[in-house]
Amino acid sequence: MAKTSIIEAFNRDVKNMGDTVFGHWMPRMVVAGVDMCDVLRIRGKNPTWEEWPYLWKELGDTHQALGDEALAKGHYETAGSEYRMSNLAYHYGHFMLFDRPELKYELMKMSMAVIDKGLPYQRHPGKRVYLDCDQWKIPCFVFEVENANGRMVLLTGGADANKEEMLSFADVFLDRGLSVLIMDGPGQGEAAYTAPYRRSTHKRFVDTTVDYMKSLGYDKLAVGGISMGGHFCPRAAAINHSFKAAFGVGGPFDMRDLTTKMDNLFIGDFGHVMGVEYLEDLVEIVKDECSLKDVIKDLVCPLMIIHGDQDRICDYNMSKEIVDGSSSVEPHLIVIKGGNHVCNNYVYKYRPVIADWLVEKLV
Repeated sequence: MAKTSIIEAFNRDVKNMGDTVFGHWMPRMVVAGVDMCDVLRIRGKNPTWEEWPYLWKELGDTHQALGDEALAKGHYETAGSEYRMSNLAYHYGHFMLFDRPELKYELMKMSMAVIDKGLPYQRHPGKRVYLDCDQWKIPCFVFEVENANGRMVLLTGGADANKEEMLSFADVFLDRGLSVLIMDGPGQGEAAYTAPYRRSTHKRFVDTTVDYMKSLGYDKLAVGGISMGGHFCPRAAAINHSFKAAFGVGGPFDMRDLTTKMDNLFIGDFGHVMGVEYLEDLVEIVKDECSLKDVIKDLVCPLMIIHGDQDRICDYNMSKEIVDGSSSVEPHLIVIKGGNHVCNNYVYKYRPVIADWLVEKLV
């Protein structure tokens, strides 16, 4: 029997893709820093999937031009804000564009270029670094604050996210005096093009990143992430005991829902993350590679897992499996009533809770 192409499965829903993306992720876009009115203007156009990336590119171009104008006048704070919004517009233009990989890559590079212009002008300036790791280069953003007292958070986004999307979350920790390193893990962002996700690759990325943070003088480390990052980060804490605390928001224990609960949208997503072409291969690979069963008992540090009970992507009951399966000395499970995937419709109920908790743990 012929195998099913992942892109063929993805394209089954292409007519409704814009509505599907907005239905899942409009709060995510706003929480990341896209102006709500920009989101509503694009949604109001009821874009076809063919139009989708070009509308976001136009928005990105507009904000980038405003940033250039502000920078030329010496208005650095305004420039930093505009470049950040431009970066996000390019990102949301490409983040699910698996049917047009060349355009996806082009918009990703535009997102990277414009945020590089803006990093020096953020409230907490940052820099892009690439860490040598075997045959790979690990793409990271590093944000350091004065008087961090050895405290740093390793932050990871979801399967379709990248470090360029994570600045607003990083700010929550930076504002509290914790330095932050945001990593594109295997299968994410830039790294997806050279290092598809595998457990063994993830371990090498985590160990290399921990060594780098320690080389900067940080010895009080935490790790956390959202969505698929909420799966990667408990694994990171289980396989590397340098972390004094770990958290996850909306992450799965495993990928049991990939071909049932999840839309075809996510089949394209995980095909990209895992670097496979056919649906049947993807289903088999994620069974082995995307489960915490093999390591969760080795997680011993304080752990906070947060999930929304209205999550349409990852069953919130899996969050209990993560907590109960761990050997954490201080386990916390918070289920937010009415919370969507990653609880971005209740961002004030998870971000400050996590950040304040880390301040208490990293002493």
